[in-house]
Amino acid sequence: MKDHDLGYSLIEMMVVLGIISVVGAVATTGILQVYRTNVVAESDAAVQSQLSVALLRLDRSIRYAYAIGTVHNEGAAGSPYVEIMVVEKEQPTDTTYAKRCLQLRLTGTGPRNQQLQSRSWTIGSAAAPSGWQPLASNLVGGVTPFVRIQPTQAVNHQLLTVRLSAGSGTMTKTSAVTYTALNTYAGTALDANGNPLAATAEPCYSTATRS
Repeated sequence: MKDHDLGYSLIEMMVVLGIISVVGAVATTGILQVYRTNVVAESDAAVQSQLSVALLRLDRSIRYAYAIGTVHNEGAAGSPYVEIMVVEKEQPTDTTYAKRCLQLRLTGTGPRNQQLQSRSWTIGSAAAPSGWQPLASNLVGGVTPFVRIQPTQAVNHQLLTVRLSAGSGTMTKTSAVTYTALNTYAGTALDANGNPLAATAEPCYSTATRS
């Protein structure tokens, strides 16, 4: 009987199984790494998309605003607020335009559970402000979301920087956009001495909207 007719020895079988185990472990590790990379990439894209959509929704309102109010903090949690005056229809079917105030705030129940919200009201109307509407969720606190810049000789308009951070797991993504309010000027934002208007003199100041 020839040697090769005797089959494989136990040692040879163990060696083969060991090699197969090593190859399988390497392949599994590679597949898991690709999966984790793909999950991180998808989470990053989702977070960035949410920030982009929120900032895009604010673009028209802020870019064509007629006044940007003082940035202030309210409530026990110190939620940051800012008011913007726009001229728009109260209802889509209206034929006339009215001066309206858009109020933005960043608020939430925890540092990684913040929400950008908005509400509005018509100047001079007895109607109460609309309810708060969410613009973006799962935002992260710790950054200054609103920064107002007053007109200068170089730029004769008010500017508003909106900076938002969103989180997914342990990852945090931050986006910031500076809008130029094209309908604002030094004459509408500053007093006769060139100083910023007092908060109570701003067109969107209302004690009913301050906590």
